[in-house]
Amino acid sequence: MTRAARITKQLISLIAFLVILGGLSFVGWQSFHEPVLTPVPTPGPQAEAINVLSARIINVTGNDYDFVAKINNPNAKYGSGNADYTIRFFSLTNNVVAEKKGSFYILPGQTRYIVVSPIHLPEKAERAEILITSVEWQELDLLAQNIYLAARNLFYFELKMSGLFARGEGLINNTSDFDFNQVDVAILLFDEKDSIIAVNRTEIRTFLANTTRGFEVAWFSPFPGKVVRIEAEALTNVFENQNFIQRYQELERFQQYY
Repeated sequence: MTRAARITKQLISLIAFLVILGGLSFVGWQSFHEPVLTPVPTPGPQAEAINVLSARIINVTGNDYDFVAKINNPNAKYGSGNADYTIRFFSLTNNVVAEKKGSFYILPGQTRYIVVSPIHLPEKAERAEILITSVEWQELDLLAQNIYLAARNLFYFELKMSGLFARGEGLINNTSDFDFNQVDVAILLFDEKDSIIAVNRTEIRTFLANTTRGFEVAWFSPFPGKVVRIEAEALTNVFENQNFIQRYQELERFQQYY
């Protein structure tokens, strides 16, 4: 064997030895060092979806509409101060005429109305549906049971004047021990079949604890049907009141998409 051949053979043996040594060293290192794993996010608790009990549009005049939906939160422990929705408006041929996005709030176990007004569409619509797209759930227990905004002395009367068809008015009692920056009031008119034939909305600012405030709304265009009952729903978003829920307890929050 020539000298060159011996050197080549020695180099090959050395390389093989280094490869084996490196492999053994890697195996030994792994046995003493566990690999660093990327932590898997712990999923938040799953709440039951908010139920849409009813949804409809009311033609005010031309392509102007009001929308009203009745929803229910089946969760006794979780509510939301920020839930997103999309309203889709459909033509007679079932084509989507337009979409409108918005948000609402809801307490644990609460059934409430969503009133959106006014709405101007590019063309005539025959029906509408509401899709709840995401909910920022928040845990809320005992304090929610102490929030009660009661509507009373509700009146509806038709004026049938030029530019003013009817008015509605009433009183809201804040029987809680808390002050609210804003209270939202939804007003609904029902006919003899207990169907909603007109809606309106307003708000009351700086509503102090254990006080009574009045409200008044107007309908400027006539609507068909005979009003036999007026209902008012007063609500406030307690999840955003920095002087209310947050100072009494920490809120557990998690986002849920649909």
